[in-house]
Amino acid sequence: MADHRVESVRGPTMLLSRFRYEAGHQCLLRLWNDRNAPHLATDDGKSALAIGDEAEVRRGARDRYPQGVAVRDGGMEGVAETRRLVEAEVPTIFGAAFEHEGLVAGVDVLERLPEGGWRLVRVKSAKSAKPRHLPGLAFDLWVSRGAGFDVRDAGLLVLDGKYLYDGVRLDPDRLFRYCSRLEKVEEFLPDVPRVISAMREVLASGTAPEIEPGAHCMKPYPCSYYGHCTRDLRFPAHGIGELPKLTAEQREALEARGIEEIEDIPPDFSLTDLQRTARESVRQRRPIVHGDLRRRLAEMEPPVRYLDFETWMPPIPRFAGTGPFEAIPFLFSVHTEGPGAALRHEDYLHEGSDDPRPALTRRLLEALGESGSICVYSSFEQTVLNSLAREQPRHAAAIEAVVARLYDLRPAIKETVYDSGFRGSFSLKRVFPSLCGGSGYDDLEISEGRAAAAIYGQIIASGDESERRRTFTELREYCKRDTLAMVELRRTLTELAPGERRAEAP
Repeated sequence: MADHRVESVRGPTMLLSRFRYEAGHQCLLRLWNDRNAPHLATDDGKSALAIGDEAEVRRGARDRYPQGVAVRDGGMEGVAETRRLVEAEVPTIFGAAFEHEGLVAGVDVLERLPEGGWRLVRVKSAKSAKPRHLPGLAFDLWVSRGAGFDVRDAGLLVLDGKYLYDGVRLDPDRLFRYCSRLEKVEEFLPDVPRVISAMREVLASGTAPEIEPGAHCMKPYPCSYYGHCTRDLRFPAHGIGELPKLTAEQREALEARGIEEIEDIPPDFSLTDLQRTARESVRQRRPIVHGDLRRRLAEMEPPVRYLDFETWMPPIPRFAGTGPFEAIPFLFSVHTEGPGAALRHEDYLHEGSDDPRPALTRRLLEALGESGSICVYSSFEQTVLNSLAREQPRHAAAIEAVVARLYDLRPAIKETVYDSGFRGSFSLKRVFPSLCGGSGYDDLEISEGRAAAAIYGQIIASGDESERRRTFTELREYCKRDTLAMVELRRTLTELAPGERRAEAP
């Protein structure tokens, strides 16, 4: 058996948790701020809704261990309770805690192995084990062994993307999949004492360490102090990072020549056609039509309908035939624009806790009619429609007819128009305000798709009727903005198609 001795890292006695270890592993300044200046954070990091999903997954994972017992307290009380449960020969302990030389680690599951020793398990709300999970698991392993536990395996319990819920009973043995990471984690162990010593030195200091912003600010997670740390930096108006499909070699060559701004890129520098168009748009400060925009717009047949879905992706499947994180459409918006007719809007939001798809599909087919192009932005709507057709065979033919009428506006724009306001992205949230002006989505309470999905998952379980009504209205307004954005984009693109110039790009 491997030698599990743990090197001492004696130092200041302040407790260092895994949470702080992971923060310091990313950036020692982040660690210092977490302890000394948390008010400098410009966002909350993980949202409360994401944390709620993780808690739900951890609760679901416990069903795999019917003889498990949960530690009720945290901190040093949890350490003592873990020891008592071990002495009572409990086979599995949930929320087990360990302490070694002022370091406190906690694991979701501590499992007693039949052959002796223990297995450490961290439960993740994900479908695969990722490298970013390993440093924290290494900390848990280092502390638990230092505390005298004979840990012989350590790994991650993730959701199995192949599992399909039968609608009757969740099977935790098939819903979850264990991934041992002992060998990979043990590669981190020799470096843990040095890292901990460096963190303790930083925590003991009354002065924040001087660390410049860099790539580490966003990996493995965006740092909540990034806005504070970069508050005095001068960023280029249109930095080279905004060039579409910028390669590492191009970036390196431009940086070697001291070029930060797109407009400073010389004519002899090798760029793709789209990158050259981006440079000209930045220099001329206007949108550039670089393809046959008139022909692309003429491909749409009236009456044109504009379609957008919002989907919910619960980590633990709720409905028959679905798996972890499967996209469940719960809301659609359709704007219809026909010759000589006023713009018409229809939508549907499923307000019950049952499967939204049957009712949504019926209402969707009514709203889309049987003729005219259906304008979408990206391939996402087609993916959702194909899923609905598979799940509801009796509507499959009608849904396939809808798919045949789809017109994707995103590639039409990408192939024909570029504006400096895109900043290298062709997302609707960049393209719409850049070409059409206005605030885009800033005036909405809900302004991002992932937030909409998470909020829906929370609100359908709420018993507060006034809160439900308010949130449902906000969700509808967000989805409606997406389809209205496509309406306005088409009108703006029609004005640009003949080649007229606008005075200034927004």
